[in-house]
Amino acid sequence: MQFLQNLSIQARLLLLVIAPVFALSCTLLMFDFQDQLQREESKLSQHALTTAKFLSAVVHNQSELHGQQYIDRLLKASQLEHEPYMSLVIADANNRSLASLGTSFNVEQPLPQQDTVVLQQSSFDITMVRVFTTEPKHVLIGYIFVAIDKASLIEDHRQAFIKNVGYITLGLMLCSILVYWVSRSISQPIREMTTALKKFMIGNQEVSQVKHSLPEIQTLQTTLNEISREMQHAEADMRDRIQDAQAQLRYQARHDALTGLVNRQELERRLQQALDDVKQHRASHIFCYMDLDQFRVINDTCGHLAGDEMLRQISMILSQRIRAEDTFARLGGDEFGLLLSYCEVEKAIEITAQLRQMVETFRFMHEGRLFQTGISIGIVEITADLKDVGQITRHADAACYVAKDNGRNQIHLFHPEDNVLLKRHVEMEWVSRINEAIDQNDFVLYCQGIYPLQNRDLPPFYEVLIRKRDEQGGIIPPAEFLPSAERYQLMTKIDRWVIQHAFMALQPLFKMQQQTKPFIVSINLSGMSLGDPNLLAYIKECFSTYDIPANHVCFEVTETSAIINIDNTIKLIQELKRMGTRFMLDDFGSGMSSFSYLKHLPVNFLKMDGSYVRDITHNKVDLAMAKAIQSVAESMEIETIAEYVEDLAALECLKQIGVSYAQGFYLNKPQPLSEALARHIGTISAQHSTARLDI
Repeated sequence: MQFLQNLSIQARLLLLVIAPVFALSCTLLMFDFQDQLQREESKLSQHALTTAKFLSAVVHNQSELHGQQYIDRLLKASQLEHEPYMSLVIADANNRSLASLGTSFNVEQPLPQQDTVVLQQSSFDITMVRVFTTEPKHVLIGYIFVAIDKASLIEDHRQAFIKNVGYITLGLMLCSILVYWVSRSISQPIREMTTALKKFMIGNQEVSQVKHSLPEIQTLQTTLNEISREMQHAEADMRDRIQDAQAQLRYQARHDALTGLVNRQELERRLQQALDDVKQHRASHIFCYMDLDQFRVINDTCGHLAGDEMLRQISMILSQRIRAEDTFARLGGDEFGLLLSYCEVEKAIEITAQLRQMVETFRFMHEGRLFQTGISIGIVEITADLKDVGQITRHADAACYVAKDNGRNQIHLFHPEDNVLLKRHVEMEWVSRINEAIDQNDFVLYCQGIYPLQNRDLPPFYEVLIRKRDEQGGIIPPAEFLPSAERYQLMTKIDRWVIQHAFMALQPLFKMQQQTKPFIVSINLSGMSLGDPNLLAYIKECFSTYDIPANHVCFEVTETSAIINIDNTIKLIQELKRMGTRFMLDDFGSGMSSFSYLKHLPVNFLKMDGSYVRDITHNKVDLAMAKAIQSVAESMEIETIAEYVEDLAALECLKQIGVSYAQGFYLNKPQPLSEALARHIGTISAQHSTARLDI
């Protein structure tokens, strides 16, 4: 099959038409040759027998058989001279030849005794008839032999066969010429069509017409030309679509998908052009870093769709004030960048003040509720002493940070000597130090006791606190590094470190002995962790890895972070409470909607905001707020905890209004978690109950 597939049309026609016809013709001719030869032999054999019997019948006696004239008449009567393949021999009783006609031949001895018999020899078939006298009867007087010359017969037929084969070959040659002409009339247009198609593929718009082509080829050409025209239209349409798609991709590569503003990459490219322009031509350009105030609250409470819509509306509003030569970009989230080209500092301050005023007067409506926001703007003048784009954006971001630190919705011009900027740089340095501390386990876990006031049977608490070792082995308080961790989104990593190492510290305690008195370890979770969708799986994995009883663990979340992430917080609380853990709501009362949100949060404990506890014995409002919180908690069957207990008077007051637990420096100061857990928990609880609480 592979051989046939490689043949051309002409070769296939010649091979598939001529060869079978030639083979079939020769086969039929061979069968016809054998059939004719057999018929001829049969005919001659019958003729020989008839002739021999006839001659034997006309001989009457011995004298007739030896009479020459009589024999001549017999020979003439046989008429065998007209048969080229037959011979006649007349012999006496001793098988001596008396006369012959045709080709001579010898008869092998001894002769058979039959009256009539056919003797087969190599080249002859001999019919023998014995001749008897009539008076007296049946006296053998001689033999008549009639032979058929098979060799001559076969040779003549072979010659005829060869001649017929020659005729067939000649006919097939003529047929081959005809097939070749027909196949060429098909293949030649196809070859020309192939050439034309190759030209079409490299740029010709149409398939040229092939001369003297068949109607089918002409139809094919017409169809291909129609396809070519359709392809031209499709190609033109596709080219337009590709150009549109490329233009769209170029646009998308340079613009923000949500707002349609220039994106960070394109802004940085234009900032680089501006920096080069400043260094080469001493041009004046200004870059502004803008950050919306309290956008996360709107985004988290109303949903991302509402937040996205708000960003789109603010972008449209601010774009109306941007000059044609300026670049307004969205850097990500609620952060924007503005490159003011060929602009002095005074003009930049004027423009940004207008932008700040536009955002301040903007009201965003969602589901019938109005929201107001502000924008903090940091301004930096692009000067020749700036190294690169990164330094420009860092300075502008630092100035924006100062604007936020000054009360938000402010504008601040970058000055390298600002103390607030120095603080900003210190915070940025803490980012690498925090990551290094996590990687090298340079954090240390402390704990502070939380002790029962009303019921000695209530389990004591140990709130887990985090500290950091310095280079000299000293302890750095959390106020030094947690603000940086919160600003630069590192709290999730810190929370996971605390959970893992707190569980590692608890594990030996449960392996060594069975505690007779229950206790609870409280672990703080930041608002960023509450928004982490993978936190629940991580906590479950830690419970399983360290085999810690869930009823000994309480997770503590602040009221503000719980409200911002209320859906995630509720789901997290419900899932972990099914395992047996408990939850505490910290800083309760600091928000304006504390009581309205409390009924949606299934917590076990409320920790009052320390601002109410610190002056509870001197401030009637603080005392009233503490009583209100206690009353609501009792109605919801939630235990209360008061922090910042710093004297006995506050402790007694809290005990009097019914607070369940107390925590503060008056009771004990933070100590390393490993030391606290190394002691017998029951003993520690008893000591504080008798010596401090006097319950």
